[in-house]
Amino acid sequence: MAKLTKFKAQKVEFPTHYRVEETNRGDTKIKNITPAYGNINEAGTPETEVIYDGMQLGNVHTLHAVKTTSLGIDYYSCDLDGLNDFGLKNDLKIRLTVDSDNKNINPKLRLNSVDYTILKEFNGTLLNLAVGDLKQNKTYELTYNGNQFVVINITEFGTESDTVLEGKRLAEIIGLEFGGNIQDTGAKTTGKFYYDKALKYYYECIANNSLTYNDGSKFRAISNKPISDKVENLYKVQQTKLYVHAEAIGQGRTTCNIVQKCGNIVTIIFDSGNALRNINDNTVIFQVPDGFKPKNFLSVNASQYNTSNGTVYIEASGIGKWKGATVNSASIIFTVSYIVD
Repeated sequence: MAKLTKFKAQKVEFPTHYRVEETNRGDTKIKNITPAYGNINEAGTPETEVIYDGMQLGNVHTLHAVKTTSLGIDYYSCDLDGLNDFGLKNDLKIRLTVDSDNKNINPKLRLNSVDYTILKEFNGTLLNLAVGDLKQNKTYELTYNGNQFVVINITEFGTESDTVLEGKRLAEIIGLEFGGNIQDTGAKTTGKFYYDKALKYYYECIANNSLTYNDGSKFRAISNKPISDKVENLYKVQQTKLYVHAEAIGQGRTTCNIVQKCGNIVTIIFDSGNALRNINDNTVIFQVPDGFKPKNFLSVNASQYNTSNGTVYIEASGIGKWKGATVNSASIIFTVSYIVD
């Protein structure tokens, strides 16, 4: 059973007092010196074998093992100085680095010339080691449980619950080399993919950078969820009404048109009817509602039905202005599609 011992210093009446006495060894220079502390006010912690053994069991002993194979069994050999005198006890901990992969199931630990079974812990169950569980130059934490050594840090690869997908396989699936986490410091390289620990998605680096946050101009989503969201938006159609602006209405005339957005593409099909009769150049004729405004200024060719043509300026603010000759009895007609954020 694990135990912690709190060490206490001994408290005495005279901590610096010692008694010096002669010895019977025939040499006056040899003296017998014993404590003369007087009363012991508080006893200290005794230095016992049990306490010192426990301290050593709490340590992790670093060893390097060399593999040999005999009769289809891989043996990882190493020595721990002092083990034969100390004895192999429960909870002895070893940090073991192996020189090569195990090519056979159920490899053994040959510790101080004695062979021990090595098991791995997975979901609270002890299992035999499979081929390739031990990797060249990798380090493993082993604890002796009274019968065998148990490895506590072998990663289980797979697609089932409580397993992980090997990085190499993930790279093969995605088609890009894994670069690490976006939030980690260091260079991010174009063409590699990175994991966003905040959003829990993978992103392709599309511009070299050293950012530790996700910038849309530097990273492009490649995980299924954000991609599916974008695809879904392509099929999502939104509509709203586009009314003729009050500046151009006059005498109660009014009309409206439909502005439609599919994904991030907006289309306006505009026909003013007679609502814009007698307006002049540079008159504001409509205001595009929020969510449908263009990213940049647009100049759109427009026509007056059966008469001269003109232009409609659509600003990034959403304001639409007529640029052309005075509109007499004809309607202004145009169609335009553009990208929004």
